[in-house]
Parts: sequence; C-alpha cells; structure tokens
Amino acid sequence: MGVDLEGAEPLYRQVAAEVERRIAEGVYLAGKRIPSTAELSEEFGVSRRTVTDALVLLKQSGVVRGVQGRGTFAREADT
Repeated sequence: MGVDLEGAEPLYRQVAAEVERRIAEGVYLAGKRIPSTAELSEEFGVSRRTVTDALVLLKQSGVVRGVQGRGTFAREADT
C-alpha cells in the first residue's frame, strides 16, 4: 500500500489510514513504538508536518498514543 501523491484524498488522511492498517494487521505491534515522524516522512515521501497531522488524527481516534520524549505507540486492542 502507501500513499498516492496525486490522489484526491488528503495526504495526512492517507498516511493515517496506512498506519492504522499496519497496526490492525500487526505490522506495528500493540503497545510498541511505531516509526518516528522522520522515518514515516521519508518512507511515504511526504513532509513531517503531513505525518504529524496524520498522527494527531490517529491520537484523536485512539489508534495511537504519544509518550513525551519516547515516541508514538500503537494502542492495545480493546478486549
């Protein structure tokens, strides 16, 4: 998957959807740190601001959580 730089969907939403998919599929494990903003920015070929906006969206929806000074972590699945 990835992002479509020419697509109609805003890039930050595409990045958010891809990160959420990876969490759901176990690529990024629950409770573990996901790649940094810089790493995701480089991988997807988008600005760090775009990745930051995507992570804000994921934090608001409870998919990830930020830990000051440590990074962003995939949320544990509700059981």
